[in-house]
Amino acid sequence: MTGRVRVILADDHTVLRVGLRAFLSEQSDPEIDVVADCASAEEAAELVDKHHPDLLLLDLNMPGLGGIGGVLEIRRRGSKVAILIVSQYAEPESVRRALEAGANGYIVKTARGEELVSAIRAVMNGGTYVDPTLAGALIRPARNDSTPDSDDEALARLTARERQVLRLIAEGYSNKEIAQALDIAVKTAMAHRANLMEKLNIHNRSMLTRFAIRMGVATDT
Repeated sequence: MTGRVRVILADDHTVLRVGLRAFLSEQSDPEIDVVADCASAEEAAELVDKHHPDLLLLDLNMPGLGGIGGVLEIRRRGSKVAILIVSQYAEPESVRRALEAGANGYIVKTARGEELVSAIRAVMNGGTYVDPTLAGALIRPARNDSTPDSDDEALARLTARERQVLRLIAEGYSNKEIAQALDIAVKTAMAHRANLMEKLNIHNRSMLTRFAIRMGVATDT
């Protein structure tokens, strides 16, 4: 890694973006130039196309596509930008999903500043960085199918928006109708649907409906 690192920040918390921008601007190894910042993954994808940065620091949980959807969209557009997920979630499954989508690293927001700089160095040198607090869990053998998550554990992984989408799916809404009901883009509704299906490991409407009714997310009408 040589020269300055051109970075885009994407996080829906303005205070965090301002603080992170100030911290990064003070670094000398590497020198970092924050060329743009934004509050959504959709904006991040557009800014990556516009500025062609070296690195994108991307929050995992944002409105709209969210971090995973954002990584998928950026890779779909053909960008090779290094993507470092910065998340509040210290969950091995979130790390797996991020890396499988095409992210180059994952660090939790509670990490110290020097750990973030180390993560940036690692991904800018072509490596993959995983927060040390999560790395051990990633290399443990996966649980076999005889010990699945409980329904409560599965439901707890969903965001509030994903629960709304689950309820509407169970009530028979199409992607277009979900988008209209929640005042979001159809593409965003589809991303929420894909995310919740992956989190629940349920991949058809009838099973989603049964799950939603069983958990009280929707009613059996």
